[in-house]
Amino acid sequence: MTNIPDQIEAGGSSWRSLALSLTIHATLLICFAIFWNTGRPFGFDEPPRRVSLVLTNSDSQPAYLDESDLLDAQPEEPTESVESALPADQPPPIDVTPLVSAQSPIELPLPGLDVAEMTNVPDSLAQDSQSIRITPEQQRMLDAERAAFEARRPKGPATTIRVFNSGELTGHKFVFVIDRSKSMGGQGLNVLVAAVAELTGAIDQLEPYHQFQLIAYHDRTITIEQRALLPATIENKQRVGDFIRGLAAYGGTEHEGALMVALSMNPDVIVLMTDGGLPELNQGQLKRIRRAADGAQIHCVQFGSGPQQDRNSFMRLLAAQNNGSYRYVDVDKWNVDDN
Repeated sequence: MTNIPDQIEAGGSSWRSLALSLTIHATLLICFAIFWNTGRPFGFDEPPRRVSLVLTNSDSQPAYLDESDLLDAQPEEPTESVESALPADQPPPIDVTPLVSAQSPIELPLPGLDVAEMTNVPDSLAQDSQSIRITPEQQRMLDAERAAFEARRPKGPATTIRVFNSGELTGHKFVFVIDRSKSMGGQGLNVLVAAVAELTGAIDQLEPYHQFQLIAYHDRTITIEQRALLPATIENKQRVGDFIRGLAAYGGTEHEGALMVALSMNPDVIVLMTDGGLPELNQGQLKRIRRAADGAQIHCVQFGSGPQQDRNSFMRLLAAQNNGSYRYVDVDKWNVDDN
């Protein structure tokens, strides 16, 4: 059994050992803190030292280089010029320094083109265009197109004529459209006989630079020589009487087809001469004709026996829609009724 004094002695020894350990650790911590803050025991706060380089070999004296020598050293400029370094066949580069320093736009000539040539580019292009070769066939086509244009262009002043005491017909190009159905011949109104004198007299007033054509129709159409305007030469004028005298009056009537043929020739004036027999032009046909006319004048001369019975003839409307005039002719008296 352990004695009580021995236990007290053992407890006092343990307490003293703990106190000594705490004292030693506290001292070490204080020393470490001082060392960390100052750093002086090992010279941590000393400034960096400069070093020098020594270059030497066995045959010469050592050469000492420091930082100032390295900073002062500058690269040497090349002794060979840029021009001499380029191949012989390549032009030297263009110095643009003066242009940049003057703050002006840089204008560099194109390679292989002189500045003076640049100002003459339009002239050179014009010369190139003149050197284009045209084949004989192309030249013939150009000549034909030029001739056709010249033929369509009026060469002189317009003229004014009348047919069957109609209104004034003024223009350069005239197309006379005459009905040759059975009712217009000798078995009817006998208008074709009177038309010889009327049309030849009107066409004789045209000058050679004017143009004309005659279209005779029933259910088909025929013209003098071709479906095109003819110059009003003496030879062509002489053909008018023979053309009308050679017409045979028979068959039905197709007004729209004849007018469309006339409008295809682009005339200034069209004169439609008919008794207005059936079938009459309906609203749809009148609209198509007005659209095709495109400004051409369409004058209408209607023939009948005795006073006019139908005051609302489609021919009145046709003339009104196409800047033309309308006249009714009583073949029994061969006079004109303007009403």
